[in-house]
Amino acid sequence: MSKEKFSDSASVLIELLEVSIHCILYARKIYPEGIFELKKKYNVPVHVSIYPELNSYINGTLNAVKKILLLKKLCKLDVCFYNKFGVAVERFVFKIHNVELEMDLSDFSNLRDPYLVKLEQMLRAFCLKLTVSDTLLNPLPFGCTFQIHIHTTETCSIEIQKDTEEFPLIPSENKNTLLISPVVVPLRSIECEHLKLEIYAEEGNKEDNSNLFTPSPLI
Repeated sequence: MSKEKFSDSASVLIELLEVSIHCILYARKIYPEGIFELKKKYNVPVHVSIYPELNSYINGTLNAVKKILLLKKLCKLDVCFYNKFGVAVERFVFKIHNVELEMDLSDFSNLRDPYLVKLEQMLRAFCLKLTVSDTLLNPLPFGCTFQIHIHTTETCSIEIQKDTEEFPLIPSENKNTLLISPVVVPLRSIECEHLKLEIYAEEGNKEDNSNLFTPSPLI
């Protein structure tokens, strides 16, 4: 991992989120394997989508995330899966504890991990963990869809609307994101001098629970 490429923690986090989202979608098998290709990230092979519409959604979301990061208002991000009735059944959560917007790499003597070796090892281990997430969670029901949720303040969401007009953010109702009897599956904690986050999955009831909620359209 070169210090030129990762000049700030925001860039590290954005790339981690991008790689993770692609890995999660591949591992949870809601898309055909043919729309993914193997690429190397953090010195490990990962599956990355080549489907334009899907990539446009992911990239648009991450552009909004970056703007929120600059305002220091990002609380967490999650990838939420819904069954065919529009009921949330599973999500992968990235809970943000600390993100420094700039890494001062000029004075290596004051850094515990000046070449970001340990951070790269943590990111590599997490990617490998994602590739076997299907062994940690029950299969998703047939016909699932997904959404990416950005958790921030209401004020911040209003503030960045003018910067995201081409990819508008739509507020989610809590009732549409609640999981039934969720079980938490810890995945990884990543912590370095300028970046700290907790990553886990929440698995809800994946049985046919269409009678519990009124179906709602998903984007």
